[in-house]
Amino acid sequence: MRLFGPRYPVLRQVIVNLKSSGDEAFRGLLWQRRGEYLVLRQAVMLRGRGEGTALDGEVAIPASNVAFIQVVS
Repeated sequence: MRLFGPRYPVLRQVIVNLKSSGDEAFRGLLWQRRGEYLVLRQAVMLRGRGEGTALDGEVAIPASNVAFIQVVS
């Protein structure tokens, strides 16, 4: 499955919304796509009304679980 076609917003601040949970998302720097995973750095897990929890290290999100990605300016 191709998530973005040939190009995707690497090295941009994004919010990744998940299919599996309607009220959970991740905000961070989209570092790279590694195989079937998107890798975020400086990630924050967002729940409900924007309550954020900072996460250490890198976060790998299965591309098949991504509903959509918002590029934050």
